Amino acid sequence: MAFERYTGKGLFLDPPTIFMCDGIWKLSLPEGVQSEKLKQEELTFQSRGEFFSKSRDGSSLAGSYSSFISQQLSAYSGLRGFGHIGALIIEPVVHGSGGMHMIDPLFQRVLVNECRSRKIPVIFDEVFTGFWRLGAESASELLCCQPDIACFAKLMTGGIIPLAATLATDAVFNAFAGDSKLKALLHGHSYTAHAMGCTAAVKSIKWFKDPQTNSNITSEGRLLRELWDAELVHQISSHPAVQRVVALGTLFALELQAEGSNVGYGSLYARSLLLKLREDGVYLRPLGNVIYLMCGPCTSPETCSQLLIKLYRRLEEFKPS
Repeated sequence: MAFERYTGKGLFLDPPTIFMCDGIWKLSLPEGVQSEKLKQEELTFQSRGEFFSKSRDGSSLAGSYSSFISQQLSAYSGLRGFGHIGALIIEPVVHGSGGMHMIDPLFQRVLVNECRSRKIPVIFDEVFTGFWRLGAESASELLCCQPDIACFAKLMTGGIIPLAATLATDAVFNAFAGDSKLKALLHGHSYTAHAMGCTAAVKSIKWFKDPQTNSNITSEGRLLRELWDAELVHQISSHPAVQRVVALGTLFALELQAEGSNVGYGSLYARSLLLKLREDGVYLRPLGNVIYLMCGPCTSPETCSQLLIKLYRRLEEFKPS
């Protein structure tokens, strides 16, 4: 018997992305976001600190984002005949397996605020981004806004053993509290709170947060120091074979210049480059013509620099197969 493949149901917004190209951080806007009145300084940035700054909240771009999101939400509700959207679900700051795209923090912050004003619950999927993956304990710290529900896994145990956790605000938790079993959220699975996973998580989180065991952590214990050498990142972003670069926290990703069938998740365009890097002892996972390096929160900046040096050397030799 044949079954139709599942297709996602909901409103999927095309978000604005930020990336480095030729040593400059650039903003790419989706169709529908009014850009005619935007200043050049709202579309390019000299440092990450500029586009993560809350001072952008009062910009004309924030107004354009707000109008775009409001129009999309209103049009979807009217088209589908729904009076209310169930929830907002986002990967904060970076979309991982979707191509390692860094989403404009301002856009996600405005999106959260627009949903909050409509009483739409906000869910952050931090399975990939959480626990210092992006340089902060939680990506919500980079966005400067908190979700109603958040999901964590992966680095929570240091990658040693699988474990996931779902956190919720008191308001969400209390919605399922009561004397009647019919009101409860009756869900669990075989590995709920398993002892080995919980033990690994407690040890890993403590290890990551302590400056005595993690020399990359700042004295406040909430941020990582810069792991990727700025000069090398700029150099790679200016290479003619590279379309864009994202470097944040433990993540370094690049998209190779490609066209047609060589673009996208199913592409084998990067294969020859990956095989050469394996000869150097460097193993990268491809997402089509996007490849990425991912170190640990405790990896030294010196090790990260060696990885970038090897990557750049192989880029110089790169000839697509």
